[in-house]
Amino acid sequence: MITSTSVPLDIALRMLLNGAKTTIVLSVFSILLGLLIGLPVALMETYGGKTLRRVAMVYEGTLRGIPLLAIYFVIFYSMPMLIGLGLSPFLAAVVGLGIRSSAYQSQIFRSGIQAVDEGQIEAALSLGMSQWQIIRHIVLPQALRMSIPAWMNEYVIVLKDTSIALALGIVELTRQATYLVSITAEPFRYYGLAALFYLAMVLPLTYLANWMGKRYGIKGTGGAMDVRL
Repeated sequence: MITSTSVPLDIALRMLLNGAKTTIVLSVFSILLGLLIGLPVALMETYGGKTLRRVAMVYEGTLRGIPLLAIYFVIFYSMPMLIGLGLSPFLAAVVGLGIRSSAYQSQIFRSGIQAVDEGQIEAALSLGMSQWQIIRHIVLPQALRMSIPAWMNEYVIVLKDTSIALALGIVELTRQATYLVSITAEPFRYYGLAALFYLAMVLPLTYLANWMGKRYGIKGTGGAMDVRL
């Protein structure tokens, strides 16, 4: 016999809002970690020697090929046994989601770097600028600007992927909804509310990414560079 408990709507909404806050914090830390790793990987693939390029390609291909849940389990459950380093569920989720996102962000930034006009680079070389000066003052400012639309699309994907973090016990939006369903036996109501919370977070970002894609996107790509193939 299934028993259920009624939860006042204001309390349920407060619980879901707290879960949404955790979702946002987790996604922000994860996308920033992906940025800190993904940009250097993109530079390694574009300007590094043969060995660095190969390392970057293996890193990128490996992380893109492993399911996010498996990455979570390796970081949270296997690392303490292998190297004696245990992470909290939240930190493990940030690291897992961040390094997986870095593999996609590296592609975004590499596309932006390769889209910079070669004529500008040749002109800079003729002026005696070093490779690092060219990268810093000419390539990166333009590449990052052109990468904004696709990077924002990646953030939307990361935000939605935070739902998988419930497997580590993190009380984000989906887990809060699941808990409410477990005590009320009302899945349509609470999963529906959770879906509305996700839409409220994602739709403005999606529209903003599309607008920025038209403003900053690389010509011939239809705006944002979507590399999640």
